Amino acid sequence: MVIINRKVESTRKVVVIDDEDDDDSKHLPKTKVICPKCDNSDAYWFMRQMRAADEPPTLFYTCTKCGHKWRSYG
Repeated sequence: MVIINRKVESTRKVVVIDDEDDDDSKHLPKTKVICPKCDNSDAYWFMRQMRAADEPPTLFYTCTKCGHKWRSYG
């Protein structure tokens, strides 16, 4: 089950995914970021709060070309 909650602040969308094992990327927004595996410039992304509330959230990316997954620590 996937729950997507979109909150618009200016032009930025926040997407919350309830089920981390779901690989259905078609509902995720895309952004311009370089894939470390194939140098593609587009990736799907979502954000999750992994640590305490006073720590920055973790960004998860999936390359639109090769499917490589990686994360960025805020």
